[in-house]
Amino acid sequence: MEPTPTAPLPGSLTVSPLFEWETVAAVVALAVVVALVAALLLVAGLGRRSRPDWEDFLSSRSAAREDPDQR
Repeated sequence: MEPTPTAPLPGSLTVSPLFEWETVAAVVALAVVVALVAALLLVAGLGRRSRPDWEDFLSSRSAAREDPDQR
């Protein structure tokens, strides 16, 4: 009969540091793929409007202004 193993010291690791590293690597790889696809779609112009909001704002501000010196 084998002797019973002694309990590990308090604070010592009971699980290997690389336990289930495949899951972590798969999640990181999936996140990288999603980020690359999103970047490609943005570069291709699918996330772009024809006229940005700040240009609309600037054009609406400058169209109605009058010069106060010409009164």
